[in-house]
Amino acid sequence: MKNILFLSTYSFAKPRHGGQIRLHQLVKKFKENGWKTRSIAVYEQESFIGDELGTFDVPFPVDSSFRLFKGRNIPLINDLLTGYYAASETGGFNKIVSNLPEKIDVIYVEQCWMWETAIKIRNIPKFNKSVIVFGSQNIEYLLKEDILQQYDVKDTDEVINVIKALEINATLGADVVAAVTKNDAELMMSWGREEVILAPNGIEPWEQKALTDKWSEKLPKSPWMLYIASAHPPNFTSFNKIIGDTLACIPPDSKLVIAGSVCEHIYREILKSKWANINVSRLELLYVLDDEDLAEVKNRAHVYFLPIEHGGGSNLKTAEALYSGKYVIGTKSAFRGFENYINCARVSLITSPQEFFSATRKALLSPIPELTESELHDIQGLTWGRTLESICLKVSEAYEVLINE
Repeated sequence: MKNILFLSTYSFAKPRHGGQIRLHQLVKKFKENGWKTRSIAVYEQESFIGDELGTFDVPFPVDSSFRLFKGRNIPLINDLLTGYYAASETGGFNKIVSNLPEKIDVIYVEQCWMWETAIKIRNIPKFNKSVIVFGSQNIEYLLKEDILQQYDVKDTDEVINVIKALEINATLGADVVAAVTKNDAELMMSWGREEVILAPNGIEPWEQKALTDKWSEKLPKSPWMLYIASAHPPNFTSFNKIIGDTLACIPPDSKLVIAGSVCEHIYREILKSKWANINVSRLELLYVLDDEDLAEVKNRAHVYFLPIEHGGGSNLKTAEALYSGKYVIGTKSAFRGFENYINCARVSLITSPQEFFSATRKALLSPIPELTESELHDIQGLTWGRTLESICLKVSEAYEVLINE
């Protein structure tokens, strides 16, 4: 049987944020195509517990000396530091080796952080014929630079240059490379890579007719907006700027309903506005929901809101919003990788608070869209089963070349 090893810096036994969901779907796709899979995540010890962990995952201890970057305590770079820990014999490398399967045909590195670890694994004699795949989710050095600037972290040039070099090395050194957006792929090819496979983010279809009394009582009776997101900083740092500091365009009998770990961050953001009292009255915070409850909340939404000004790669929640068949209001950044859908009648691309106000009012006062046969066909291309076909096929081709050498 074909054997594939996945390396990451987060566990995904209970996938919640976008990276976990994508990795979960990748593993699922390869299993469905006849691969025997093993996943090893080197995870931040303080961030995952119990059933959130995979069998072979390795902790990155809170008190590890690898938590410093060249002796400096720099926030928001634990993904890079996790990679250092994983690749070092004085860190987690020997633990990783003890968890490896007997046979590895393909090493799939999701994001660039575990690149050096992948190379060291392939240097082990019995694995030296392995195909290495680099799956990019973002242009990491640009995203990291953006986040560090937003948090006003000083003297970060060296760390950004290190991340960029790591990313370029992975792009040029891997046997197969995948990106989630066309723009990311083009930038990676500008570094000298001849081919980058486009494997966009997608969605797992959900039961779209599920409605219960439980959520009928909890949610507004009038049409309302929905925003679902994780606590990833680009999901909330520009929220006030995008809405113009106020949610007054939402009628008093409606709400902006928010689900996911972004909730507490959005709440803190809106309290910074002089219109905080109005904003709080227009919010309904649901926090993290299980899949069944989240599916019903999505089904009951009238409008999906995507207030993303920064970030990289593409947003899984954009795919969900488009797949829902409902109205979608979002920024240009929110539609990275989904530009083909911008001209749909139910989609509003906003560039200012004024456009947010008018698009919100219009959508909340309009009947639920009726999708054409063409639109219904197009949104099926948003499912993971379709978006990951290209990378699965390319990896299989690389494997066939390997065994025929």
